[in-house]
Amino acid sequence: MTIRRMQRNDKKGARRVISEPPSSRVLPVINAKDDVRHWLEHYWTKLGLPQHERQRLAVTQDRAEFARWTGRRLNPLALGCYCYLPGTPDEGRTGVTLAHTAGDGSTATAEHPSIMQLSLFSQEAAHATKTRPPAPPQHRHLIFIEPDLLPLGTEVTVAHELIHLSDRVRGRPRRHHCHGYDAIAADEAAITGRDPELLRQLLRDETERRESVLRAARPYRYLYVCPRCGKEYHRVRKYPRPVSCGSCDRAYNPKYLLVLRDAVAEDAVRAV
Repeated sequence: MTIRRMQRNDKKGARRVISEPPSSRVLPVINAKDDVRHWLEHYWTKLGLPQHERQRLAVTQDRAEFARWTGRRLNPLALGCYCYLPGTPDEGRTGVTLAHTAGDGSTATAEHPSIMQLSLFSQEAAHATKTRPPAPPQHRHLIFIEPDLLPLGTEVTVAHELIHLSDRVRGRPRRHHCHGYDAIAADEAAITGRDPELLRQLLRDETERRESVLRAARPYRYLYVCPRCGKEYHRVRKYPRPVSCGSCDRAYNPKYLLVLRDAVAEDAVRAV
């Protein structure tokens, strides 16, 4: 298992977070149910994704496994997630051979060579030197799909994450401006053949379902309120430090310090 170290900042300063992505020797990894496998195949073909990129793919429906791969915890309400993991320079130092095409993130055999990798170098260059040129770093595509989705939710989520993968492969990765209403959502509707409003309603329904499951396991115990605009912030735990209202000022501003409603918090604790 390849172990990589990724930087993450917190309130106490920078600290190391260890990620353990799947080794290129075992890719592709599809730890998912049959319906996810089906839609992966369907939309991979429909999006025209390169076959060699499949050898860099890892999919899971286990949150803990995805967190271990990426070194970051998923948002509890996330229905799906795509993560592009670039390779490190030392991963690409293995020479290009038919038995070990490290450049495409896989361990190929003589029966399954990597055509993409072998096409990177000309025959003249290969014969001109006894030393094979270094292979490029082995990037990986990591995908999480929430296991507790409605059938349509599973299909659309797989399509959505593969759109992100397609953007990355084509060199034009996009960020969401507003889930359900941006260009990515338009592409999602086009590729699935579903009405955009239907997909927006599906997103709302699935989010509410996920929220209800999460709240049953971890109920809110505290309620904070902004004294200026009245916006409420429900919390499972108390804030460890003073927090101001993000709606009133995106930066920390003590004028909009959130106030804990003690009576509500105490009632919630008693109910639990």
